[in-house]
Amino acid sequence: MTISDAKRAEAAKRVIILGGGPAGVSAAYWLSHPQQQGRYKVSLYTQGWRLGGKCASGRNAAEGDRIEEHGLHMLMGCYHNGFATVRSCYLDWREIKEDPTNPFQTWEDAFTPLRQVTLMSKDGPGEPPSWSPWNIPFLIQIPGQPGDGPLVKGSDQTIPLTEGERLILWVGDWMERFIPDIAPFLPSINAAFVHVRDVFDGLAATADEALLALHYAAAEIRKILDGSHPELAAVLKTLESVTLRRLAILAKLGVTIAIGYLTDIYDSGPGAWDAIDVMDFREWLHLHGAGEDVLTSAPVAAFYDLAFGSVSGMSPGLGGGSIAAGSALRAQLEMVLGYRNAPLFKMNAGMGDTVFTPFYDVLTARGVEINFFSRVASIQAEGDAVSEVDIMVQAETVDGSPYRPLTRVRNLDCWPNQPDWSQLKSGAQLQQDGADFESSFCTVSAGPPLKLKAGENFDLAILAIPPEAIKPILAPEIAQKPAWSAALNASASVATQSLQLWMKPDLVGLEWAYGTTALTSFEEPYDSWGDMSQVIGRETWAEQQKPGSIAYWVGSLGEMMGPVSPPEMHAAAKGNADRWMTEHLGTVWPAMTGDPLTDPRILSRYSLANFDLSDRYVQTPAGNNVASRFDPSVPAQFSNLYVVGDWTKTRFSGGAFES
Repeated sequence: MTISDAKRAEAAKRVIILGGGPAGVSAAYWLSHPQQQGRYKVSLYTQGWRLGGKCASGRNAAEGDRIEEHGLHMLMGCYHNGFATVRSCYLDWREIKEDPTNPFQTWEDAFTPLRQVTLMSKDGPGEPPSWSPWNIPFLIQIPGQPGDGPLVKGSDQTIPLTEGERLILWVGDWMERFIPDIAPFLPSINAAFVHVRDVFDGLAATADEALLALHYAAAEIRKILDGSHPELAAVLKTLESVTLRRLAILAKLGVTIAIGYLTDIYDSGPGAWDAIDVMDFREWLHLHGAGEDVLTSAPVAAFYDLAFGSVSGMSPGLGGGSIAAGSALRAQLEMVLGYRNAPLFKMNAGMGDTVFTPFYDVLTARGVEINFFSRVASIQAEGDAVSEVDIMVQAETVDGSPYRPLTRVRNLDCWPNQPDWSQLKSGAQLQQDGADFESSFCTVSAGPPLKLKAGENFDLAILAIPPEAIKPILAPEIAQKPAWSAALNASASVATQSLQLWMKPDLVGLEWAYGTTALTSFEEPYDSWGDMSQVIGRETWAEQQKPGSIAYWVGSLGEMMGPVSPPEMHAAAKGNADRWMTEHLGTVWPAMTGDPLTDPRILSRYSLANFDLSDRYVQTPAGNNVASRFDPSVPAQFSNLYVVGDWTKTRFSGGAFES
């Protein structure tokens, strides 16, 4: 070590990161990055035996090393900060760890772009209308890759930003590109967006003419939706009625968004997006002219399903859920129009294997101290600073060395679905007792709490834990601060449930005719499906048990009255899955018309209730949720405390890997 290195090390700020999910891990990654020149000495504390939080996955060695996830995880092509972090980590990973047998040499080896989304829409044959797939292909929207920019060495740095005006113009471009010329409302849409472009280019003094033209286009679309357009009969001779109605719904949605943007956001200052967060997204669309046919349509329902914003058992129209309008609008525009390469990217192994293994290797190589089996028990403050953080040490290794978390599966370092008990003191007894270190119900500890004191053990603390898990650990002097009280009281979350199926038939054998896809807006409670058959080769099934397809389903679990226990919640999720599979699985896969609970073609099954404090999905309801969120770039009311995660105020301010 040189003298300058020694001085830097001596002066390094000691940072403790509390939480091992995406927010905590990415904070550790950038604070320990070589560009920081050793300014920070980072220690991360996380409960249990693995990194990932809600995104953790585990391998079940007793079941073909199957990948067990918390839910259906894909990264979106508009996650530019998320992908920049992952891609930068992959570059570092291969610099610090040569592993020629590893199947993931680059980030592109680990992710597969998906350019089709399927919306399930109740406009099929019969009365009442049956479910019908609405397959939407996504062409490359913006050149380059998600994450391109200065954070990723060697990537394209000339990609244009997706500011609001550009996205609104792309709404018009998309409709001109995809709506056939025969649609009688298309000329009025094209004319309206000429006026919109004039507004954004400064060629129109006001937005009045553009709004007038957009309202005229909306009226032309309405004539199709209510069956009164004079050209309707002629159009239907060459265009199926369901197709025309779907195009009209998309067009009405696009025009409504443009009207709302010009009315509420354009030229209204930087706080305009936030100002409409007091309204629900459907309420905002309704305010600007959308009727029930649009509000209950599959494209709108899909976003509520994606953000777990629907209320179980309620109508999908007005009052059927809540998502803050500004955050929803920004996110939806970027997801549909602001992506690069593809709207979705599927991981080619478990999310733990694909994302958190590289982070673990890079962080440990940089000297970041990762403390597993370390649950935060309390956070205390004195004056304007956090004074102490108490850590409950859940388990210790036999020899006192750091816990080694990874296991090798098909040349890939993976996270098991349970601890390596052989490494832990009294491991056999802990296993026999069923110790679940990730459950808030687990009180197992290896001794007195570890007390981390400001000035002695840390200079800065970064809290990377979800709000429901934060509430029990904050001392009153923190929790009762007005900003903290407002942020925690306005936070919202929902329990979710996931169902994974390993099936003998491939998609063709299931009679799904549309290829690999991500499907949503289907029947509750499992409203969304992702075909994850690409991971078959990463598992180790015997030939007779090798699946032809793998499906991940997910949806809201809802709440149970009174105190609940993990067995009760997991039993509820299993019961929900049993009923739902029996009633609805054959709708998507016609070959599965028998009893799915006894069908031998279902080779393996895994269901999970994500109800615990750290597992719940963080929502973004209308009201003061977004306004009360902490800004992760500045101290959170205490000089040495920062808060990060998907419950803070970010580009999307929502439950997403990007946040």
